[in-house]
Amino acid sequence: MNMFKAFESRISEAFGESQQGIAAPISFRKLAKRATREMEQETYVIDGVNTAPALITILVSADDDAVMRPVYARLAAEVASLIEAEAARKGYVFVGKPLARFMVDPSLRRGRFAVFANNVDALTLEKLREEEKAFLSGFSAFGGAASGDSVAAAPRPAKPASKLATDDIPVVEHAVSDDSSAGLNVLPADFVDDYLNHVSAPSPAASEHRSLADSLPEVMDVEANPIVTPVPEVLGQQVAQVPEVTAPPVEVIVPGADEGRARRMQDSTVNAAPMPVVEKEAEPASCLLIDRQSGRTYAGRAPETIIGRERSQGAIVLHDPNVSRRHAKLTYDGRAWHISDLGSTNGTMVNDVDIDSCVLRDGDLITVGLLNLEFRES
Repeated sequence: MNMFKAFESRISEAFGESQQGIAAPISFRKLAKRATREMEQETYVIDGVNTAPALITILVSADDDAVMRPVYARLAAEVASLIEAEAARKGYVFVGKPLARFMVDPSLRRGRFAVFANNVDALTLEKLREEEKAFLSGFSAFGGAASGDSVAAAPRPAKPASKLATDDIPVVEHAVSDDSSAGLNVLPADFVDDYLNHVSAPSPAASEHRSLADSLPEVMDVEANPIVTPVPEVLGQQVAQVPEVTAPPVEVIVPGADEGRARRMQDSTVNAAPMPVVEKEAEPASCLLIDRQSGRTYAGRAPETIIGRERSQGAIVLHDPNVSRRHAKLTYDGRAWHISDLGSTNGTMVNDVDIDSCVLRDGDLITVGLLNLEFRES
């Protein structure tokens, strides 16, 4: 049987075996395909080994969360097993046993979901696993998916190490065309649907400027050819009052003529346009943020660079549901780089210390969401 069909069949059994036997509120076959694709996109070579992301986060609507809570443990185990099997088939490894978890995104509508894969370190993975166990243990007594008020459709309690960053996001609906809508309500529609372009969007290429010297006629050797060169037009403006340049005397020898007629001096004048000096613009200061786990590198540029989930020109875009859409800001004052938290949901840490704003030094460790980024001055 096809891997995805088998997975979907097991999920259907999980819902059918629940006390009230309901149908799955989202398409788990689409979820499986999205999860394996996300795993592939977030697999990196770490210490010479293809290391797949061991953390899979599925965002669902508040309504669907209420339905699925009684069977979350079974659903999470099935998703983790699917990822583990796909990684084994491709020869990938994990830093620890894969963990799948479900969280609420209040901006999602019923039937919509989003999938994130994160390549976190082993210590963070185990901490999240313990938190997940504590969370799931609270639903073991629920008899069915619709057990009255005991399973209210309330957002899942925020967890200290992995709080879903929705505090700073207005709740509006997505205009999407399928059942696998990306959540978090922070990225434009042409970007969110697949979550594949989660590297910072490249800024537009700088326009190529033609050198001013290229627009001028070739300067002639005034000693060899003392003719008058027309005044050029530079950048649409006529060069006014060009100084007259007098060429040195040219001696012309006429063979066979007497000495008085054989030698004569001729003054030649040429008009020459002054060559303007084109100064090359200095490159703006830049810095690097290096993901400690995956090795992915992000570039920050002066005077400022925004860090967050929101895709905007020049921003560092991070693929982590625990990162706010505008999480932090890098700024350069001409001498040093600074980082400032922008009121993010989960805060910003530098060298394991919560900060509002501070100066960065080469090698500092910046923590946003679940990502540890090493700062490097260019």
